[in-house]
Amino acid sequence: MTKDSIDALDILFNPRNVVIYKASEKLDYFLMGLKEQNFNPDKLYLINSSKDSLYGFKCFKSLSEIPEDTIDLLILAVGRDKISDSLKNLINQKKINTIHIFTAGMGESDDQGKGIEKEIMQILQNNAIRAIGPNCMGVYSPNGNLAYEPFLPIESGNIAFVFQSGDLHSQTIRISARRYNLRFSKGVSVGNCVDLQISDFLKYYNQDKNTDLIGVYFEGFSKLHPNEGKQFFKTLKNMTKPVLFMNGGKTERAQTAVLTHTGSIGSNKNIWNAIVKQTPIVEVPTSMDDMIDYLYLFNNYLSRFKRKNLKLDEVVYPEGKNVLLSLWSGGFGIIDTNILTEMGLNVPYFEGESLEKLRKIYPLKIGSLKNPLDMPWISSTQKYYEVVTTAISQNIDLAIIETDIFGDEFESDHFKNYYNNILKIKEYTESLDKAFMLVMPQYPSKHREKYLVKLFKDNFIVYPSVRRAAKSFLALYEYGKKIRVKNLKKK
Repeated sequence: MTKDSIDALDILFNPRNVVIYKASEKLDYFLMGLKEQNFNPDKLYLINSSKDSLYGFKCFKSLSEIPEDTIDLLILAVGRDKISDSLKNLINQKKINTIHIFTAGMGESDDQGKGIEKEIMQILQNNAIRAIGPNCMGVYSPNGNLAYEPFLPIESGNIAFVFQSGDLHSQTIRISARRYNLRFSKGVSVGNCVDLQISDFLKYYNQDKNTDLIGVYFEGFSKLHPNEGKQFFKTLKNMTKPVLFMNGGKTERAQTAVLTHTGSIGSNKNIWNAIVKQTPIVEVPTSMDDMIDYLYLFNNYLSRFKRKNLKLDEVVYPEGKNVLLSLWSGGFGIIDTNILTEMGLNVPYFEGESLEKLRKIYPLKIGSLKNPLDMPWISSTQKYYEVVTTAISQNIDLAIIETDIFGDEFESDHFKNYYNNILKIKEYTESLDKAFMLVMPQYPSKHREKYLVKLFKDNFIVYPSVRRAAKSFLALYEYGKKIRVKNLKKK
């Protein structure tokens, strides 16, 4: 990636000033987002020649009136018939570093829109200006105090996004923040990609010290950039950070919908399958919930190794698919075993020497030690800890404990002892570089919510179902397998 491109994206995510042209009442969500992110109001400029002020901000009649020599980020929001002339006019008035072209109804709409996009691309290239869009919501950057709408976290994290859908981008951020307390370093909705491409952001995120994990929503390539497919493939092959990738144009019918959304060319199914196979990306099903679930596991898994001051290339990923289940119901154990095995995971059946080790610790008469572990009434005892940790040491890659709380029992000795047990089991499992998860059914309850807050605070990974936990683990496993193959090829 060239220094000029890096500098441009640095500015895009950390602008010293922002100009909105043409500002109007309809764009109040931009102002609300910037206000929530504590963007400096003295560096936010609105241009509208027919108004004196909007929402307490002075409106300038033209860009030349603004007391800045250089504009870092211009948000361009005019009708498509005016966009080319507006762009030329603005560029002639001030030096502009980056532009967010908000305008929709372009190449995704008709041939006239496609022609306007060609004009825009030529103007940008002639003036060496980098831009996102058109037809996109814009940039989210907590460290840059930047957001295009409200209700996005103001705290920064280590996950970065590049999405070709603005609303999907916003909702993924909001819901994952509320569901799993995830936080983000940067995010961008890129729309039709007349200038900056998804590959540009991937390369930038790959060397960004604040980003460890990347989420992508992709619909296809712009016809204006015929070589982007090759660049895109090369970029994905060279990524050193996990990339969770959702392809919105996988089916023929979806590709038809893509043309009316961003006007992109969806990749051929066979080509896409080859890309997934030959690059270290993690393919995410076309589901926002799956994207959020995967992000949650990867983020927590990576964070565990970061707490040990290890680098991303030192993370130990699961090498097998053996699962230990610990619960309190024989029926649920059978259901969960079916789910796991049908998904391609293994639930090893303990017998012989392995079973005898567990029976020496706890010679139960009701329940089972053969996996799933069904051990009624002992979850708050030392024997429970000893049985579960001994079982985990038996060539297990993922340990799952099903948990729940049914009343306000947080101060009881039984709960305290049980909670201390699962904390120690978690520590033991992670000391072996294995994965550990809790499964807690989802239902309305103030006690459940209180318990969940406690679990999140102690860095437990908690899913509402075994299926969602297993699906996310398989994504982690597949990524680890790809990384090991990639590292072998380097040697």
